[in-house]
Amino acid sequence: MNKTFAAITFAAVLFSSTAKAQQTEQTQEGYSYFLPKTALRLSVLMEKTTVTPGELCIYADRYLKKSDAAQEKSVSYKIVSISIATEATRDTARHFVLQADAKHSINHAEINRNGVLSAINTTGRAEKEFVPFTPWKKPAPKDPRQFMNQEILAAGSKAKMAELTAHEIYDIRDSRNELTRGQADFMPKDGEQMRLMLKQLDTQEEALLQMFCGTKVCDTLQSVIRFVPTGDVSDRVLFRFSEKLGMLDADDLAGTPYYINIENLQDQMPAPETPLDNTKPSKDDIGLRVVLPGKARATITTLPISEAALSGQTASPYEFWAAQFGTLLNLSGDLFSKKMRTELTLEPTTGAVEKIETELIKK
Repeated sequence: MNKTFAAITFAAVLFSSTAKAQQTEQTQEGYSYFLPKTALRLSVLMEKTTVTPGELCIYADRYLKKSDAAQEKSVSYKIVSISIATEATRDTARHFVLQADAKHSINHAEINRNGVLSAINTTGRAEKEFVPFTPWKKPAPKDPRQFMNQEILAAGSKAKMAELTAHEIYDIRDSRNELTRGQADFMPKDGEQMRLMLKQLDTQEEALLQMFCGTKVCDTLQSVIRFVPTGDVSDRVLFRFSEKLGMLDADDLAGTPYYINIENLQDQMPAPETPLDNTKPSKDDIGLRVVLPGKARATITTLPISEAALSGQTASPYEFWAAQFGTLLNLSGDLFSKKMRTELTLEPTTGAVEKIETELIKK
């Protein structure tokens, strides 16, 4: 950012003056573009746990002494992490037209898909695209009936099926103990065969236990929230969260509120050595505007900021550079005179000058 600041200051002193945000519509031929507005992108990762009771759950305590076996289906959520990043959106209040005429050496202006200017006479740096979270593919659930013998499947009642299934589970456990103790009638020939036999017994027991204990499935979900700050924000409800319902809208009182606080840090930044408040009009205005971005801090809490401070609750602040908190600058057309070859690259999320390269054209 120091290099960016130095480049902007250099361009501002030699070629620019501060421009007003509101501009009259230009009619000259050229490149129509917007400057960016910096948005916050919050990625909330949640774990969703679904518990499904087994078909024989009411007999779990009687035959297996499992009093905690689920009797009803339940779904619960919990937040795993909240990450913050920045991205750009077009600032409709900052629309300009870059003149491209015979008096200036502007051969190419790169406008991204949002209509935001990214480079002149060169290729700009593309904004890093957001990649959504992709969960791992879970293995297919086991079907307990595939591991039942004919007697269990032919049982005439749930009670009888529960009794026979429990006996089968205990038989599997006895077989495992005999193998590990070396007392089985048919002992494996080597360690690999032993491992496969034990694994098969574990699979059978796990599948049959589902009839009593049910299943517990955990899924990881992602919810993305975009927030565009325009100034200081204090204790605004960004979203709500419920352990039973998951992510909720900010106005849904069924969940616990999560607050966002935005603090504009621009007033705390040291003033530049070279003032940028020169209001003298540029002699060669070609409609080229850039941004000297301002710094801000975002904080997410589950309590209002004053209550969080009193209770000792802390949240990791996220500091970022934002175009809308900065200063709008006008770069003079002298920078693109016929006497020099200039390449300009802008930072995609803030509109700041990222790189200026000039080369005198030898005649």
